[in-house]
Amino acid sequence: MALACLVLAAPVANAQVVVTPTPVVTPVVTSTVTPVVTSTVTPVVTAAVTANVNSIVTPVITSTVNAYVHPMVAPVINVNPIVNPVIVPPVVIPDIDINPNIDVDVNITDVDMMEGKWFATIKGDKLEIEFRGKTADTDDYHQWSNTETFSMSDFPSLPRTEKGEFALKREAGTLVFTGKFEDDMGFGTYKLTPNKELGDYIKNSGVTDIHDNDPFRWFSVNLTKSYVEMLAQNGYKDIASHNLISMCAMKIDAPYIQSFKAIGYNDVAPHDLVALKSMKITADYVKNFSQFGYKDVPLHDIVAFKSMDISADYVKGFAAVGYNNIPIHNIIAFKSEKITPEYVKGLMDAGFKDIAPHDVVAYKSMDISAEYVKGFKDIGYTDISVHDIIAFKSEKITPEYVKGFLSIGMKDIAAHDLIAFKSLEITPEYIKGFIDLGYNDIAAHAIIPLKSMNITPDYVNGFKKLGFKDIPLHDLPALKSTGVTPEYVAEMQQKGFKSDNLRKYMELKNSFN
Repeated sequence: MALACLVLAAPVANAQVVVTPTPVVTPVVTSTVTPVVTSTVTPVVTAAVTANVNSIVTPVITSTVNAYVHPMVAPVINVNPIVNPVIVPPVVIPDIDINPNIDVDVNITDVDMMEGKWFATIKGDKLEIEFRGKTADTDDYHQWSNTETFSMSDFPSLPRTEKGEFALKREAGTLVFTGKFEDDMGFGTYKLTPNKELGDYIKNSGVTDIHDNDPFRWFSVNLTKSYVEMLAQNGYKDIASHNLISMCAMKIDAPYIQSFKAIGYNDVAPHDLVALKSMKITADYVKNFSQFGYKDVPLHDIVAFKSMDISADYVKGFAAVGYNNIPIHNIIAFKSEKITPEYVKGLMDAGFKDIAPHDVVAYKSMDISAEYVKGFKDIGYTDISVHDIIAFKSEKITPEYVKGFLSIGMKDIAAHDLIAFKSLEITPEYIKGFIDLGYNDIAAHAIIPLKSMNITPDYVNGFKKLGFKDIPLHDLPALKSTGVTPEYVAEMQQKGFKSDNLRKYMELKNSFN
């Protein structure tokens, strides 16, 4: 009993309990869109550009509430939680460099394409022939293959009943086939005799990087002297042989080259011309974007536009709703996210008239609609920010969730407090439990340390049953942090440690800890 008197009646001089819970809620929202556009052109006879754009927006919100309570002895309690969520604006600025590097010389050095085996199929008025080659050290004719389609009119007399020869003559040389056909199928061997005169002209005209198998490729694309001359006249003289083959395969002619020069695209690299032609991009397609301020657009962006089926009408739709000057990379992101002018107009009508393009991308990727935004405006959140909406959606906060708090008298809850509420799973029912105990006009930030320390209305009611009424709300975290519970107080009372001041029980608990 002497100890009890000492603790409860005569606390040590100058000793204090400093209880300073400082919960910090820091939701971090990070949205990133990374459209990856990969353009690949493999022209020998067929050139293809494939652009894949994948926009990924992944906002991550991490809310952390840490209430630190450090009791010493006589409590001076200051519970002033700082709930200041820092929402980092989502940066959805895809750094897109769609630069199809198709200037690639795919040279097969260990296979002789000049002679080998052939397998053919007649398909109506077309003859599809697969050429196969082998290396010098093997008899396996699966080392290389190339399939081309010819017109049946090129072969007026195919050997049908017995083995024979038939040939195809072009300016690049003569291709002799030996074999026969049975029904619509044929097979045999082939040999190409190149036209030396054309070969010498090509070599002397400035064409570079010529390889042993290039005469077969020249024959395949039906290269002619006049075509080489045309390219030279239009500025393509000293080009690599593989570019010459690609341009010829894509049937890039003088009018096509000159059409781009007419709109300011001079000195277009050969591989860029191949990419443009393989995507069926015309000068008119490019020119149509200039009316919306898109002038001198890099060709790799033009390729991206076409690969995603972005038309001038698509851009015009945004201009029509008052959303102008969208950066090129955002146009690409818009299209990849299937963002329409109607979607943007809805957001503008909901109050976000100056919403940034990267935020539009973030909204669409998170399935944020104008109706979702309007739902908060309708219940009084008229000045809610673009980034608060992103945080709300990420935390699955709905207007109905907020209405629950309004219904119990909690008005004007700040957006960052709502984010903290949802991250801590604070519900209207939880707060109403304290209101029913007599705690009226509870500030939003005062609820956060209670929930973070798992303080419930039942915890408070336990003290009320022992006669402790009107406990200040800010004293509750100190009680909980020191381990003072209704059960502990009842036990101490049974042992003779009686006081009408809960702080004395905190001192008692602390003295033994």
